[in-house]
Amino acid sequence: MPFQLCYASTATRDFTRNDLLKLLSAARAYNAEQGITGLLLYQDGHFLQVLEGEMDKVRALFKRICEDDRHTKVALLFEELVSQPQYPDWSMGFQALDGSELMEFPQEDGEEKDLRSVAQTMGRAKELLIYVRTQGLDPAKDVI
Repeated sequence: MPFQLCYASTATRDFTRNDLLKLLSAARAYNAEQGITGLLLYQDGHFLQVLEGEMDKVRALFKRICEDDRHTKVALLFEELVSQPQYPDWSMGFQALDGSELMEFPQEDGEEKDLRSVAQTMGRAKELLIYVRTQGLDPAKDVI
């Protein structure tokens, strides 16, 4: 049974298009080698990522991610066994969000939130991940 883990983090510096390209190239190669799939969202210095695959491999990767100095405030949002992979064709699907996508997830007062704030709880993170998966990835927002 596949294992799924989701976390949010904050970048320690600004990420340019080239920075994201390097990050994704390395992540996609490593993940393909390890049999890990998932999705990475990035918006205004915040990351939300879901990883799925064999539990030991996903947890080992998450440990490496936690030690990576390119981001801080890594918060585990949820981890669970799932009946089937939700991102089987994505060694690492990527979406840069410009803010408009978050309109579906406003605060109680109607104000928009940044990506990390939206995803702070398991339920909200899952809503956002399901939304992105069902909408598909926009090739124009995938830096590769």
